[in-house]
Amino acid sequence: MSTGPGAPGGVGGAWLRHRQRRLLRGAGAVSGAVYEALAREATDVVLVTDVAGVVRFASPAVVRALGVRPEDLLGRDCFDWIDPRDAPAVRARIAGAVAGSTAAGEHRIRTSTGTRWVEVRFSDARAVPGVGGVVWNCRDVTRAREQADALRAAAHTDALTGLTNRRRLVQLVAEAATAAGPLRRDLGLVLLNLDGLKLVNDSLGHRCGDEVVRTAARRLRPLLGPADVLARLDGDEFVLLHRAEVQEDPEGPEPAAERLRREVERLAARALREVARPVELQGRPTVVTASAGTAVAPAAATGTPDGEEVASGLLREADVALREAKQRGGARAVAFRPGLREAASQREALAADLRSAVERGQVRVEYQPQVDLATGRVVGLEALARWHHPARGLVPPGVFVPVAEETGSVLDIGRHVLARALRDLRHLDAATGRTDLEVGVNVSGRQLADPSLVETVLEQLRASGTAPHRLVLEVTESALVTDLDAGSDVLRRLREQGVRVALDDFGTGWSSLSYLRRLPVDVLKIDKSFVDDHGDRAAVALLGGIASLSSALDLLTVAEGVEDEAAAAAVRAAGCGWGQGYLWARPMPLERVVEHLLAEDAPASAAGAGAQNRLERTTTA
Repeated sequence: MSTGPGAPGGVGGAWLRHRQRRLLRGAGAVSGAVYEALAREATDVVLVTDVAGVVRFASPAVVRALGVRPEDLLGRDCFDWIDPRDAPAVRARIAGAVAGSTAAGEHRIRTSTGTRWVEVRFSDARAVPGVGGVVWNCRDVTRAREQADALRAAAHTDALTGLTNRRRLVQLVAEAATAAGPLRRDLGLVLLNLDGLKLVNDSLGHRCGDEVVRTAARRLRPLLGPADVLARLDGDEFVLLHRAEVQEDPEGPEPAAERLRREVERLAARALREVARPVELQGRPTVVTASAGTAVAPAAATGTPDGEEVASGLLREADVALREAKQRGGARAVAFRPGLREAASQREALAADLRSAVERGQVRVEYQPQVDLATGRVVGLEALARWHHPARGLVPPGVFVPVAEETGSVLDIGRHVLARALRDLRHLDAATGRTDLEVGVNVSGRQLADPSLVETVLEQLRASGTAPHRLVLEVTESALVTDLDAGSDVLRRLREQGVRVALDDFGTGWSSLSYLRRLPVDVLKIDKSFVDDHGDRAAVALLGGIASLSSALDLLTVAEGVEDEAAAAAVRAAGCGWGQGYLWARPMPLERVVEHLLAEDAPASAAGAGAQNRLERTTTA
């Protein structure tokens, strides 16, 4: 057996095989001594056995192959070192050679240094004088085999996690979809996307992002059943392929399909819980949630000869469902249903239009006043983006903001709203004489992870001539939860420059109280859901508790979503400082804000004329 890539050569294996073929064609008889002399020159292992596999001759190269001397093999059964899994094939090839056919194959042998792969060519030389048996020409192909296996593995495996890759996944789905008999399978697919991986990459680096991916892979593996497959498709996407045995249902295929859907949805829910557990990155816990879309293909619906089309269809449906999960805010699973296709198509069109909306002047800014609960006077404004689509009309923020987050358009929109709000605040100063107002601008998680955010805010403040303390950046808990420390650092740097920070929608996050003391915030905005339940004693007590906590931390408390006098009385009694809601004003354009502010300080009869004069002077300034 050869141990080097260059063998056989010279008077080695190839020449010897040529010589043997001549002998076997009857070119002349050789003596045992001559045959042995030829075999001794071969770098391949040459064996001669009887038809049962008992060794009659072994060349010296066997020392390198098996670690034993040739004379120690005489009379021994060659199947003692052939891997039992390959023994039937070897016996069949010996029989084939004896029957006169060409017999060759790759087999495993067990040596003192482990299992090796050898290519064996069998020749019947029983009638050849001096040979008298079945000749085995054995060449070591272990290295070539390992290289081929490595190439196959690379073609089917994700390098970072060792999981199945997209190509192999499609093959497995196609095979399962076209299988027959007991190999038929009901197929379910969970397409899972890590919601905050880009934020981790941007704030902590790709090495930490890779660790998040590897951790997710480790946590998802134990969820698999015996026939299930876990694959990684892309940077932040995984697939759990559920291959369930077909269970005939007496009620027909529909109940069986419904059972499959429930199984896949339960698998998705477990996957989301596992991924959402905190990951230790750079010595601190970081939470990366996931969203999932599920799709199923019961065996009754497959059986098509185009298995790859079944695979592609499943992935498309799961992707549509995943996009819907993202649209609903992420960190959830959505099952595919036919109506989602149309919704996904509309969302893609919306995303395409949104990319140029700012440039085309379609994104406008409106303002909702915030009032001092003690005096009822307007003390602040929240800037709100409004998209006026040329064909669709006014697109609700709940529709376009998630799309903007997903596509990255939120960065352009955020810069536009910030610049516009600061310019409009300057106009309000001139038009109303009020220089005590502050303006709140929302900052998304995507913006918070943008390395240029701090410089962008400071540059806009300088350009507008606005004092930093009059700007309040409103950040939600969900925008901070991916990397609390990194987000806090950005806000702290802005706060050091005089910018104020508000924690928006407080109370909707899962760990608000545990990290509130660590956040560099000045304002706490209590979510509307607490205000809506002001008639419930427990809700009122909770509202008061939040306001007391805020006061103890020396924070201004703003109650959101105040819509009637009863709610206003409740938030005043709870100890909130400011209020915001339809009771006082809905979001309005700049011109209406001017009128609203002037109406607070002037008699109703003179408010209109004064507002118009001031607005005209501001516009022409």
